[in-house]
Amino acid sequence: MDNKTDEELMQLVQQNNLQAFEALYARHHERVWKYFFKKSSSRAEDLFQECFARLLERRDQWRGTPFLPWLFVMARNLFIDDYRREKVRRTENLDHEIAAPPSHDIDEWLEGLSDKDKVLVREHYLAGLSYEELATRYGTSEVSLRQKLSRALRSIKKESL
Repeated sequence: MDNKTDEELMQLVQQNNLQAFEALYARHHERVWKYFFKKSSSRAEDLFQECFARLLERRDQWRGTPFLPWLFVMARNLFIDDYRREKVRRTENLDHEIAAPPSHDIDEWLEGLSDKDKVLVREHYLAGLSYEELATRYGTSEVSLRQKLSRALRSIKKESL
C-alpha cells in the first residue's frame, strides 16, 4: 500500500478496504494531531479521533479531489463546530454561575453596563424573556444575543469580585 497515492488509497477506503484506511492514517495521523493540538491542546485527542471517524463515515462524500486538502477541510470544520458548541456551553454555564442580583438595588448591580446591555439583562434575567424572544424583538440571532449577554454577565461578575 505504500506505493499508492492518497487518492488511490481513498478509492480503496470507499470500497471498505481497512488496510487502505490504516495506510492513510499512518501517513497523516501526525499532521492531523499537530493541527488539532495547535488549535486546542485540551480538545486535541477528541477532535483527532472524531476526524478519522468522520473520514470513514463520510468516505462516500469524497469525489476524487486531492485527498489531503479534503481531509484538512473536514478537520477545520470539525474544529469550528466544536468551538461553537463550546462557546454556547460556556455561555450557558455562565448563566448558572452568576450570582442573583441584589433585590434592593438592581441599578447598582448593573452599574458599568451600557444602557442596551442593562435592558437585555433586565429583560432576560429579571423579566424572564427567552433568548428566542429577545432575538426576535431586537432583530438579531440567538447566538449574537447569547454572546452579548455573556459579555454583560462577565462584566458584572468582574465588577462584583
